Amino acid sequence: MEKFIKFKENVNLKQLTQTLSDSRIILLRESQTTNTIQIQLLDQLTEREIRQAFSPLEIAKIFNEFPYPLKHRRFSLPSFRSIGKLIKKNS
Repeated sequence: MEKFIKFKENVNLKQLTQTLSDSRIILLRESQTTNTIQIQLLDQLTEREIRQAFSPLEIAKIFNEFPYPLKHRRFSLPSFRSIGKLIKKNS
């Protein structure tokens, strides 16, 4: 099973290989677009066990799938509100 980890501070693979204390976790790669680390689990591990394996580094979030970054935020709530105001003014 593969997971993606985002740390609270910036870390690189070299730091992680020195810190990692569980042999059931394999470091695969570092994503530069999302600042996450892809890992492979050789056994079923809980999130707590994963966090303990990387201590003293703090994990911000563990993703089950690749966290695609949002590129376009054109249709956010504020833009819909401004469109609604324009429609009301023109009515």
